[in-house]
Amino acid sequence: MAAPATPRSGNLAVVGYVLVFLSALFAAFNIATATMIIDVGISPLVLSAMRIYGAGFLLLVFSLSALRSFRRAWIIPFALFGVVGLVIGQGTAFIAFSQADVAVVLVIIFTAPLAVAVYQRVRLGERLPRYANGAVLVAVAGVALAVAGGASVGGISLIGAVFAVLSMIAYAVSVIQAAHLPREVAPLARTGLAMLFAAAAWLPIVPPWTLPFDRLDETATFVGRLGFSLPLWTAIAFMILVGSVGIFVTWIGGTSIIGAGASSVVGMAEPVLGAIVAWALLAQALAPLQAVGIMVTVLAIIVVEHARIRAGAPSDVPVDR
Repeated sequence: MAAPATPRSGNLAVVGYVLVFLSALFAAFNIATATMIIDVGISPLVLSAMRIYGAGFLLLVFSLSALRSFRRAWIIPFALFGVVGLVIGQGTAFIAFSQADVAVVLVIIFTAPLAVAVYQRVRLGERLPRYANGAVLVAVAGVALAVAGGASVGGISLIGAVFAVLSMIAYAVSVIQAAHLPREVAPLARTGLAMLFAAAAWLPIVPPWTLPFDRLDETATFVGRLGFSLPLWTAIAFMILVGSVGIFVTWIGGTSIIGAGASSVVGMAEPVLGAIVAWALLAQALAPLQAVGIMVTVLAIIVVEHARIRAGAPSDVPVDR
């Protein structure tokens, strides 16, 4: 989650931008790793539960102080954020990645800021410049090109498209919910508490004792041009350590330096990075029209985000992808 901050200049600002970019890069590798694990037979829901259990445990150290002073009024906001953003959002995303190309799914999910902008306009009366409204339409056209620009309808199935849209909606809702999380709790502690609530929600769905521990010694392989093999437990550990904790630590660290607005714009590099990593490790190649559609969408969303930031709207915060 993003931490409120004021921008800084000089070398420190460079460090901030690098940290946020690393967060997006970690997320891209995390998605490729998740897709590879799913391809060897671990179900998306089981993998999502394993990641939440592991990350929740590792982030527990940041949550201890907040747990000691926990208030009853925090239950609903943290439970909603954990269930919507981390259980529904991540679970549906993993299902979508198992059914469609990574880059196409990511560009659909990353239209969430557009949904947030529509919500802010309808619910709160937030007005954006005309060019921003035009950018929304351009972004939608870019998504359509990304999905339909391939020879086989972009390498995305109907199931993949439906779950990508569901994940996008969950992402947008969690962005709105994030504004209601208690600000007296430190950012990493907020993330840790949300993980704990998400883990509690996973308990009846995927109990920890049903996890496939007997398969951890199996070998998993990235089949792309830069592909390689590694033990399954190593891939899962990477998802927990780097693809969860690493994402949040670098995002929060970078955002505390450059500010939430700049951080949200830099984070839009993830769909592009996701496409590159998926090509290198998963052999998922985009048709030229799809690549154009993704770039058009990303640029249009950056325009909308910039307009919202100038209007004083809350900046988007990342959910655990």
